[in-house]
Amino acid sequence: MIHRSARDMILEQFGAQAWEQTLTAADLDDAILVSVQAYPDDVTFRLIGAAAATAGLTVEETLHAFGRHWIRAAGQGPYAGVLKILGASLRESLQNLDQMHASIQIAMPAAQLPQFSVLSEDHQTIRLAYYSKRAGLENFVCGLLDGMLEKFATPGSVEFSGQDGAARIFTIRLAEPDAP
Repeated sequence: MIHRSARDMILEQFGAQAWEQTLTAADLDDAILVSVQAYPDDVTFRLIGAAAATAGLTVEETLHAFGRHWIRAAGQGPYAGVLKILGASLRESLQNLDQMHASIQIAMPAAQLPQFSVLSEDHQTIRLAYYSKRAGLENFVCGLLDGMLEKFATPGSVEFSGQDGAARIFTIRLAEPDAP
């Protein structure tokens, strides 16, 4: 899903020539990236690095943009059903992230999916723990969370707050208190 969405984002924002440049720079074949399977992490990181170079962005900026794009694209495409199980609000969706990943795990047992846990919340702040064996995806997670704020029309901001043991902590600050 991630590779298809990256392909769609590059095609949508930069065109077919940019996608071909990205594939060439990453030494990848388009056909391999559209099948539903788990890929080695180096394939994903090569793709993101090449996309960043093609777009003239940093890898961090590309990861963030891709996270935002993934939420929009998944909500409109074949993964809309997967996102619907998350819930009808930001808070409900954050609580159900692991359920969504469990449903994906059934279809893709070899995938190494992350885990999420809401650590604390009040009317203006949500602290979320992210657990993953993969390092360096904090900007992607920030982009996903920004995309979720947008999806639920919830004004706010997201920041990576640091690491606590195995958990990477993200703080979502809501611009206005939301309805409980």
